[in-house]
Amino acid sequence: MLGWLAKKGENARVYMCVKEVLWDLERADGLRRATLLMLAQWFRLTMTEDGGLPNNLLDRPLDYTRADLIQFYGMLETIRNNAVRQNEHLQKTMPTLGIKMPDFAIQHVKDTNRGIEIWMCTVGCGIAPDVRDDVRKIWQHLGSSHERIRDAILRLKSIEVATQELTGEDTSMMFDAVPLGDWLIGAEFVPSAFKADLRLS
Repeated sequence: MLGWLAKKGENARVYMCVKEVLWDLERADGLRRATLLMLAQWFRLTMTEDGGLPNNLLDRPLDYTRADLIQFYGMLETIRNNAVRQNEHLQKTMPTLGIKMPDFAIQHVKDTNRGIEIWMCTVGCGIAPDVRDDVRKIWQHLGSSHERIRDAILRLKSIEVATQELTGEDTSMMFDAVPLGDWLIGAEFVPSAFKADLRLS
């Protein structure tokens, strides 16, 4: 079970990410699973080729060469790592200004990063084929949360408003960048590699 610990390089990074995301989803309730699903789909709908990711990468990662997938995985990983570093810096800086980062903001950052990691896992299953069953389970857990999707959207929008009130900065309502109807339709998206198995087509 822990054989993946001995693996090196790109495979080791993929294994660790998949194990962490699956472990998290197995323990999450329906609302949190729906929240992570909607964050992942928001990223998918806002990521374009302008950002260096092909439009069909997240749908059909297995169509790409391993070398290409390693490159794309690294790009997603960099986005995640930069967000982690920015959050760590913010948590260190805010107390010096007499401000404590509220628990909801800390959790939201973690959830946002997890949304990116869902795509890291999806792309990563082409790098390390023996994680595909676990990535399939990830999508099963996400798919089981559909009845809480609208609750998740309302929660995300309320967090966005609270964050603006906390920081005093205008984020231009980030989640409004994707029309609600498109976001709801996007929630049904499952990568083609797993769609038939999950019977969610």
